[in-house]
Amino acid sequence: MHEWKPEATSAEQKARDILTAAMWLHTTFKNHIWLWRGQADGAYGVEPGMHSRVLRSSFPHDDATTNVATEALIKAARRVELDRLDGSRLPDLALLATLQHHGAATPLLDVTTDPLIALWMIAFADAQDPDRLDKRPGALFGLKRPPHERWIAPLDARPFMSREMPDVVRSVGDQVWWYVPPPVTDRIRTQRGSFLFGPLARPTERADTTLPFDLAQGGTNAIANRLARRGEKSNAAIGKVEIFRIVIPMATKPFLRGLLEERSGLSIEAIYPTPWHRPFIDQFSTAYGRGRPLELDIAGGTDRDRLDTVEPNDVPEPTAALEAQAGLPPEAPDRL
Repeated sequence: MHEWKPEATSAEQKARDILTAAMWLHTTFKNHIWLWRGQADGAYGVEPGMHSRVLRSSFPHDDATTNVATEALIKAARRVELDRLDGSRLPDLALLATLQHHGAATPLLDVTTDPLIALWMIAFADAQDPDRLDKRPGALFGLKRPPHERWIAPLDARPFMSREMPDVVRSVGDQVWWYVPPPVTDRIRTQRGSFLFGPLARPTERADTTLPFDLAQGGTNAIANRLARRGEKSNAAIGKVEIFRIVIPMATKPFLRGLLEERSGLSIEAIYPTPWHRPFIDQFSTAYGRGRPLELDIAGGTDRDRLDTVEPNDVPEPTAALEAQAGLPPEAPDRL
């Protein structure tokens, strides 16, 4: 993956250089509009939460398992009526977006149109413990926004999977799509949140991404070259690059926190508004997070043959033994 690292000698200056580099990339390219994702632990690549659950399971590591596990999550949420909002029943994608923003593992990948929001997620690793991951480098990912023909309408009411009618899964193919949901949660609104959605295409390339982005491997580091020529007339094109990483050294995180707190107008309360009108959605979403063993929720079989019989098990929390079996550290990224 193409990447850039700040070269300044002091951590404070590196933090300032990261901010200016991100904003420069965000506003510079005519034909590349970037979406942003910040991860406080840079050891992980770009991987939707449901992909993590599938790849840590005893089931086949493929899209069929991902789809059935997602259908099980949707059924579980509907069974406890988390699909109700202001008297309306949310369609499948809007429901998944709601669950994702409260911590559930879905096939949707959190992104934002605002690089400052993404940097906030790196500098503030946890709402209750912002500096929890200050001893680990972070990563700011830029992801090329898909073209208009691969946008999904906010209230697209197609089912996620279906035997009888057109569904979301079959329309995706082998590409990445962009979904901007309706403002179903305050968090989506304040975080300028949207989602990328695509197949589990790279199950063995998790250090980069499990989604089918063009990594533009080989040749020169286009992003680093372009940043090195800021302010100059340049023919350093970025070509096919669809995803890149800005490395966030761990020593810069306290300075990033200070800059963002003092100058962005953001706050923990604004980024994570309390869902007063939906008191159980946080608990449900946490229970169905990235670390939950998939074996708790689906049985064996094949993709569409299982669709009519998949029923989530009535297990509210994973057992300690299965949590240990999952082998997932609690700091795995579930946020922008």
